[in-house]
Amino acid sequence: MFKHLSMRIFLIHLAAFAAGVIICAAINLWLTPGTLWFPWVLGWGVAVATHAVALLLRKTRRHERIFIDPKARASIVHLFAYVAVVPLLAFINLTVTPKVWWFYWVALGWGVGIAFHLWCAFGKRRRRALRPETSRQVEAKLHATEAKPSGKRASRQRRPKA
Repeated sequence: MFKHLSMRIFLIHLAAFAAGVIICAAINLWLTPGTLWFPWVLGWGVAVATHAVALLLRKTRRHERIFIDPKARASIVHLFAYVAVVPLLAFINLTVTPKVWWFYWVALGWGVGIAFHLWCAFGKRRRRALRPETSRQVEAKLHATEAKPSGKRASRQRRPKA
């Protein structure tokens, strides 16, 4: 049904996430129904959603730079993870230790790293370095890896020149 290995791997991760949440909810509700702790397992969903965004950016047929340039694509995936995790950490901080605020240190440190990542992917020097013919080469490599045949015949076939 799903030809691409990356899609099958994502579906395995999604199924593991769903099974993990269901198992944790059952254990929580069976052993300690007065104290709900299983919703914290839903934080794992941030990683699954990040995986989905990465897969979506990679599998689309659009020709904009964030879809064909691997560095730009990676920076967008990391930005998504940052935007998803920091509010979750803020919520955890406010509910578990409301008198001691610590989430902003994580947000600040990680944010500096994300800023550098975005600057490297979309900064002036990178924009000048990425010419139209380079974009076509990157796109051709992306499509070549997706359409790569499997088996012994794959090693004998010639690859198209980029």
